[in-house]
Amino acid sequence: MPEERKHRDISLGGAVLIFGIILSIIVVGRLILGFDVALLLMFIGMFTTAVYVFHYRFTWEELFDKGVVPMIARASGAIMILLTVGPLIAAWMLSGTIPYLIYTGLQLLSPKSFLMAAFVICALSSTMTGTSWGTAATFGVAFMGIAQGLGVPLAAAAGAVVAGAYFGDKLSPVSDTTVLAAAVAEVEVVDHIRSMLWTTIPAFLVSLAVYGYVGSNASGEIDLTSVNEILGGISKTFKMTPLVLVPPLAVLVLAYRRYPTLPVLWIAIVLAVPLAMMQGYDLTTIVKSMASGPKIVTEVASLDKLLSRGGLAFMSGSVVVVFFAYIFAGQLEYTGTFRKICSSLKESFIGNSKGRFVVSASVTGILTGLGTGNSYLSEIVPGTMYKDLADDMNISRRVLSRTLEDSGTVVVPLIPWSAAGIYMSTVLGVSVFEYVPWAILCYLGFLTAWFYGFTGIAIWPSDKKKTA
Repeated sequence: MPEERKHRDISLGGAVLIFGIILSIIVVGRLILGFDVALLLMFIGMFTTAVYVFHYRFTWEELFDKGVVPMIARASGAIMILLTVGPLIAAWMLSGTIPYLIYTGLQLLSPKSFLMAAFVICALSSTMTGTSWGTAATFGVAFMGIAQGLGVPLAAAAGAVVAGAYFGDKLSPVSDTTVLAAAVAEVEVVDHIRSMLWTTIPAFLVSLAVYGYVGSNASGEIDLTSVNEILGGISKTFKMTPLVLVPPLAVLVLAYRRYPTLPVLWIAIVLAVPLAMMQGYDLTTIVKSMASGPKIVTEVASLDKLLSRGGLAFMSGSVVVVFFAYIFAGQLEYTGTFRKICSSLKESFIGNSKGRFVVSASVTGILTGLGTGNSYLSEIVPGTMYKDLADDMNISRRVLSRTLEDSGTVVVPLIPWSAAGIYMSTVLGVSVFEYVPWAILCYLGFLTAWFYGFTGIAIWPSDKKKTA
């Protein structure tokens, strides 16, 4: 058996340098060179391994066995959920569940309530599909055309679309970022969503009030051309019956009764299969679609893109990014790199203040998003850094998981150089700087989180302390 090597101590300067180089690799590689995020994370894993093995004298075996493997093991539940979400979305598309909700939502439009309706409909769509991008590409494009005819400020319309689209991306149990934030903080998805309601509901209500006031000054007639195209495409392709709402209702009921997330998703898939057969799809097509994704043709190109989503292959990219991110995150956690930075922050800024803890975790997520433009990393980095400190300060990890979403998922589309910001501005035809003030939900969440932190509202004691 080889003699165990003595590790070199990691100083605060060394920890900050490693962390800074990691962010630099991502910023330069992604924003300047345009490299794939997953590959960049793989290169970072190679970099951290080399530094810890050759400079700090760790062995590869201990880095892997005590750092990487435990981290990925803790993330295995989230990875399984992410992989299950793909087939679930595909099944709900074929069953007519998601098309039915889209069809119903688009019939709620009226001139005076246009902004509120756009916000709410995009929120419902993204909650059911778990996709902000797909929602913006379908509803968002339609609503921008309608806004012009009504005299509604285009920046306000774009802000309402973006805020609604990211409402579901943040809260949906079938959203990858929702599942990831819960996994990083090591809390149940249902508990995580319940925690987020404390900051999201106030932001949602304030947004509604603002959109209602601005929309009340709208004038003109609604041009329903693009809306009617979507409605016609859905009604010709699917049987519009309330029966297709059985799967999502089952999810809501079972989630409320606190059943484990994964079995609930399995039940939702099983319930959707006979409904998909009712829509005219045979069992072979349904199973193949759950693997590779459905190919739904409605004669409306933008609608086809939204409905042809899901499948195992659809989620594979997300799983790869999470996997590679956890390789270097596990190493930084095991070697004490994150702990060294957090200890310094606690001594110099946080102290015993729970408000400063929330602000510190939030700002770390925002800065990671600004530096990398990636919502996954804006959750993984601060989540891994602060979860042990949350336990030490007797703060529930549900507070941390909520902060990750408030400062990561919904903030990224406000960053002009992020993939989300570029996508939203291109699809909606409004620059990020123009729609930022109107995407109220995207920044009111973390401001509310800061307020809660200093007032003690919804700052629960650590669950870990109770079982220690």
